[in-house]
Amino acid sequence: MRIKIEAIPLNSDCRIPIQYNSSIQGYIYRMFENTMPELHDNGYKVGNKTFKHFCFSRITSKGMKFINGTIKISNPIYFDMSFFIDPMPNIVIKHLIRERILRIGNEEFAIRNAYASSEPFTGDEEEVAFDFQTSSPICTYKTRENEEYPTYYSPFEPEFYELLKNNLKLKYESIFGEEPSEDLDCFIVPVNVDPKRTLAKVYYKRTPIEAYSGKFHFKGSGKLAQIAFNTGFGSKNPQGFGLVNFSNCKILSEL
Repeated sequence: MRIKIEAIPLNSDCRIPIQYNSSIQGYIYRMFENTMPELHDNGYKVGNKTFKHFCFSRITSKGMKFINGTIKISNPIYFDMSFFIDPMPNIVIKHLIRERILRIGNEEFAIRNAYASSEPFTGDEEEVAFDFQTSSPICTYKTRENEEYPTYYSPFEPEFYELLKNNLKLKYESIFGEEPSEDLDCFIVPVNVDPKRTLAKVYYKRTPIEAYSGKFHFKGSGKLAQIAFNTGFGSKNPQGFGLVNFSNCKILSEL
């Protein structure tokens, strides 16, 4: 389920940190601290991989200004949150009905609107195709043995697309408890990726992360498409990476 949030700053001189991802992530985890505390501590595991099955977009707001390491906010902010595993969507909805204050950094916002957007696919389609535009940048990486730091991959390297596909299959296994069949597959190609603007270097709790923005095309399993829409593409989704918007959606064949 994709939920769109509109919130109003309570401070007329509102300034949030440029690196606000951890604030949004903390806000989401607090929604589950009483009903699903295991989400933060354990998540859903496949081998040595752990998935949380939620993600969120970057914040947008009319007239945002970047001043001395902060973002000055004068108008309502907007961002999306997405969840897949039951009962996560219902927990979020109940929280939003009960609690209308959002804190980012030292600032508070009043949530004015929260509504669910329709899903482009049910997951029952055999093959679908669509374009997707990043709403938060996509992160792919490998951590090799005996290396202290991960190797990040860009949309100009074939590993980027292979990691996106493998990540979706691992998410499938973590959700449904079984390896995906051979016909549950997909391929992803770039549509519009600007070499000068695609890279985003984000600091999450002082850790640098490389992620990439752009427009891409997906063709493949409807189930993998449904997982991508709700949990995001790539790695580090619960830290605010990989949420995308679908367009030009087509069902090529039904099961």
